[in-house]
Amino acid sequence: MKISARWLLIFVFLLVATMPLGVSAATAVPKPVGDRLVDLKKCIDYVDKTGNLVRIKSEVDAKYELAGIAKKYEGKKCVLFEKVKGSKFPVFMGLLWNRETVGSIFNVPKEKVPFAIGAAIGAWRKDKKALASRILDKGPANEVILTKGFNLYDLPAPVHALKDGGPYFDSSVVVVNDPETGIPNISIHRIMVTGKDRLAFLIDPGRHLGAYLDIMEKKGKPLEVTINNGVGLAPWLVSSVPGTGPGKATIASHIAGRPIDFIKAQTVGVPAFADAQFVIEAEILPNVREMEGPFAEVTGYYAKEEKRWVMRVKAITHQKNPVFHSVLSGQEVWNAVGFTAEAKIFVTVSQKVPDLKAVYLPPGGCGFYKAVIQLDKSREGIQNEAIQETFKAFPSLQSVVAVDMDVSIYDPVDVDWAVTTRFNAKKGFIILPDQPGHILNPMVEGGLVTKVGIDATAPYPRTSSFERVQFKDVNLKKYVIKEQRAR
Repeated sequence: MKISARWLLIFVFLLVATMPLGVSAATAVPKPVGDRLVDLKKCIDYVDKTGNLVRIKSEVDAKYELAGIAKKYEGKKCVLFEKVKGSKFPVFMGLLWNRETVGSIFNVPKEKVPFAIGAAIGAWRKDKKALASRILDKGPANEVILTKGFNLYDLPAPVHALKDGGPYFDSSVVVVNDPETGIPNISIHRIMVTGKDRLAFLIDPGRHLGAYLDIMEKKGKPLEVTINNGVGLAPWLVSSVPGTGPGKATIASHIAGRPIDFIKAQTVGVPAFADAQFVIEAEILPNVREMEGPFAEVTGYYAKEEKRWVMRVKAITHQKNPVFHSVLSGQEVWNAVGFTAEAKIFVTVSQKVPDLKAVYLPPGGCGFYKAVIQLDKSREGIQNEAIQETFKAFPSLQSVVAVDMDVSIYDPVDVDWAVTTRFNAKKGFIILPDQPGHILNPMVEGGLVTKVGIDATAPYPRTSSFERVQFKDVNLKKYVIKEQRAR
């Protein structure tokens, strides 16, 4: 997807497997937020009421034009396209591309969102049966049922980038039953529309879906799935947590503070999310491969067109007035990775290096190739240990920059200033050759890449030469100020 299976695999890689029950003393499950973490339309209403939504009322073409407009708002307010050419359904984008907005949805400061997710995972670990999902007969997601005469091209799945191979479902949650246990598992994959009832999609190595499909292909039987578009923010975020199996939906319930239920499908024996906007019921055809791609991936490059797995659609259900959800490759994906990766790095590294105070994965690093870490140094050399441990904690990283407490890790200018005035390449440059790299990055060759650490901290103990200039902190509201507007 533009939320590809790849970024979500990294998104919580090792987080769930290694995160302690408590993240920090300041960690807490989010304050009550109603159903806006479960119901996408209620979430849209919330961002609208809080001034974080732009409504595009002109008709737009889902091929290229919609994404082109969305790109203009990237990192700012969410966007709702009310009229999409050839479809009666609106399209919503940008839910995660602004950290302040996500913090508001969670009812916590933006810096605390990763720890709110971690706290929910901890609560699930303590009691895996609490807030468990039910499977209901009916729900909002099957208010309208189409088992005949449906056409995938009636849905406003966008063609985002100019060389994308076709329309994509790039934010939809796939539900599949383990063929051996029958227990549902959820994940996200990029899925390209190739016909009115046909889809081609990618499965990354190591995914549960791939293992299940191997079992069924050996038997020559199809694997049934439901594709859930427009699920709530909570299940969407945790849908590709590796290694937790049936726990994923329950983790989402802990994030939301109430059970997130499923409903029975019409034509397959796999449940769907009761609050999904759209549900596509399908079967993965055994031993069938067709062309999928190219696709604009998170790195800003195209994934190549290759023969990949195929689904045949059997039915479509949806809410009475659904909203289609899509994701633009870029800041939204990078933030989604960062919300959990930052917490995971902080928890893991701070156990060995207590001087670590904060972690940020900036957008320029595509969300998971670069980290900036903030230290309150207690001795010289601790910064090098922190850099090394950060690489170990999150193997996809290719560069780590260490800065002091007087540097804002969220301000790229401030970080660059620290590198310019505190980094000495002769002694502060750490080079790690031939390290495992992330397969999406074109600089990774043969699975390997050289990684670098940059010590942009002042020497310890700090001398007067590194005393940063400070000014009096004033409140401008106390002053009468007139600004001349440009004519």
